[in-house]
Amino acid sequence: MPAVTGLGSGLDIEGLVTGLINAESAPQLALFAARTQKATSLLSGFGQISSSLASLESALTDLKSADTFSAVSATSSNSSFATVSADPGAAAGTYSLEVTSLAERQSLVSGDFAATTTEVGTGTLTISLGTPTYNVAPADTTTYSSFAADGSVAAINVDIQAGSATLADVRDAINAATNLVTASLVKNGSNYKLLLSPTNSGLANSLSVSVADTSDGSNTDNSGLSQLAFSASASNLSQVRPGSDADFSINGMSLSSSSNTLTDVIDGVDINLLQQTTSPVTLTLSDNNLVAENAVSAFVIAYNSYVTTHANLTNYNAATNVAGALLGDFTARSISDKVRSQLSATIASATGSYSSLSEIGVEVQTGGTLQLDRVKFQAAMSADGDSVKAIFVDRTSGGSTLAGFASTMDTLLDTFTSASGTIKDRTDSIEDQMTEITTDEADFTRRMASLEERYRNQFNALDSLLAEIYATQDYLTTALDQLPGFVQKPKD
Repeated sequence: MPAVTGLGSGLDIEGLVTGLINAESAPQLALFAARTQKATSLLSGFGQISSSLASLESALTDLKSADTFSAVSATSSNSSFATVSADPGAAAGTYSLEVTSLAERQSLVSGDFAATTTEVGTGTLTISLGTPTYNVAPADTTTYSSFAADGSVAAINVDIQAGSATLADVRDAINAATNLVTASLVKNGSNYKLLLSPTNSGLANSLSVSVADTSDGSNTDNSGLSQLAFSASASNLSQVRPGSDADFSINGMSLSSSSNTLTDVIDGVDINLLQQTTSPVTLTLSDNNLVAENAVSAFVIAYNSYVTTHANLTNYNAATNVAGALLGDFTARSISDKVRSQLSATIASATGSYSSLSEIGVEVQTGGTLQLDRVKFQAAMSADGDSVKAIFVDRTSGGSTLAGFASTMDTLLDTFTSASGTIKDRTDSIEDQMTEITTDEADFTRRMASLEERYRNQFNALDSLLAEIYATQDYLTTALDQLPGFVQKPKD
């Protein structure tokens, strides 16, 4: 049961205890709060520095790649007929393209079946991919006189067992057996047909389907599983579209391809044929220096963002009397000095006409920010693009790798931002300090609680003593008043 205080003396014991504890603890608690606030501000500041440096590292990714400085722009004069794209380093040039016909995927279709659950037959389908020879030109007939299987593609065997031999079962069995052939069902009025097509277009991807029919013992008749035969021996499926190659010409040279996507006709260039042309389509390949310019610009923007962030965190604002969270911090200053020094350091990979950032238009401004002179940069790229590339990208010379600016700066930044880097070490130390502050504050709070209890006990004891004194006084006063002849003086 809590002690009732102040009853004997009339003193405000709780007020006295609270006042004494507050007077003793307030300065130390304020110190803990200040230390915690300082540590929190430092953590926040280094978090911002780390984030801005990480963004700067990301901006270096493209600058480390040689492809950035050898990008090629590819355009088609009529993208309805053909589109074009080019890998970095593809030779600039202009090409005239004419398309006579597109590559097609062969389509084979079965006869009619009353339902998808209709039994087809049992046995084994053997599907081969290869090049057929037609009895007559494909425009006149659709039957094979011979078929040369592609030796690099294994024949596909599809077993059709009793109990799983419906039209839908056959479709599913073919699709489960291979990704080189697609089987589907199409509805024809009230009937259904099985449609077979190779995955890829081209004459050499045509299909031959032979059957080992256990339904009726005949592998070529038009009943049982042999209804699906299509080869030089039997044509029970109907070819509704033959496989064919694309026929086209580039700069007047006649060419063909099994695919409408041409990846190896012009080195480093992909051409997509979309339809037969009515007039020549012009494909133009030209150097695209804008890719390199944008990459350098992205680096400049990221660098300036870091400089601004660092300045805000390390400067003192005289107008507002507010100091940055990292004002005077050695680690922050050291990082800034090293990053700034890297801008003017010798670039080992440099060769040719240019050897520094300033020579290609990347210039340091008052305050430490960078500015990209785009006109100067484009002039440098046009005059000696390889030399500009060598400033940023590592190159090999005499069996040794010479580091470019991008990788050198990236390596430096990694020493700051990595899991074992400078910033991590610094923030770990700050967090350790915060743990110590928390521990010290908890110990201090316990001491104050103990002191508060001691003060309260002492004042309660005083209160009890005073109560006894007052009780004795009252007793003596009463006793004296009762003595014979004792006259109490009236109070003035």
